[in-house]
Amino acid sequence: MHKLSDKLRQTSAKLKDAGIRDSEKEAEALLCLALNIDKSTLYCRDFSELAADTGALASKLDSLTARRLQRQPIAYIIGETEFFGLTLTVGTGVLIPRPETELLVEMLTGIIKGWLPALNILDLCTGSGCIAVALAKQFPDSIVDAVDISEVALRYAALNAAANDIRNISFHVGSLYGPVQGKAFDVIVANPPYIKTADLDLLEPEIALYEPVEALDGGPDGLRFYREIITAAKSHLNAGGIMAFELGDTLAHGVMEIARAAGFHNLSIRLDYSSVERFLIIDG
Repeated sequence: MHKLSDKLRQTSAKLKDAGIRDSEKEAEALLCLALNIDKSTLYCRDFSELAADTGALASKLDSLTARRLQRQPIAYIIGETEFFGLTLTVGTGVLIPRPETELLVEMLTGIIKGWLPALNILDLCTGSGCIAVALAKQFPDSIVDAVDISEVALRYAALNAAANDIRNISFHVGSLYGPVQGKAFDVIVANPPYIKTADLDLLEPEIALYEPVEALDGGPDGLRFYREIITAAKSHLNAGGIMAFELGDTLAHGVMEIARAAGFHNLSIRLDYSSVERFLIIDG
């Protein structure tokens, strides 16, 4: 029987040969899952001490690796992901939070940090609840409303709020402003579906085969949800409030045109880690 250190190297090699990036990091994550330990434990003890039955452990690791080789997202296999210092549960039926969305929360937090302590915040297309939960934790005196059309996604969102002891969020199932008619907000934030329909088949297998298409498909031009959110925003945004959006690649100009046509002119584009025009801030 190979030592676990050898098994780890073999697993990493299999993932690398399959074209999976960060193969060493992912192999470590799968081994930790198989052992039910965290990464710090993995390297602070001798491998020989970690499993009483290395045969059973190797079999479990092989099973997990097979799922990853089928391009199932690592976050789905593990069942959770880290986001803005929070641990969020994710799985089939909910979009996995991305680093770009984490940057959106960081940027928005910096903008509204000096505002009144109690804000009304609306998160549209909340998915896993990552934005809503992070903002609710950062601004505990504020009230956050989070909306999604997917009941499956909202179950994950509610679970993530409860697991992180967040109590200042209300979750609503429905389309965009539908569940919050008659309410106005100081902050409206959204990471809506923005992949052009024709481009869905071009996505990485992890996304195209596993993540929910309704959380990805932004219509023929990728602008469907920006159009619906921004054109109806005036009746839902308080005076002096702001809107913040994550943008799809190449969509910045189109979303800005939508905003101008809707009567918004104080617009600011922000870049992501790769210097892509990824975010739009609209001062109402």
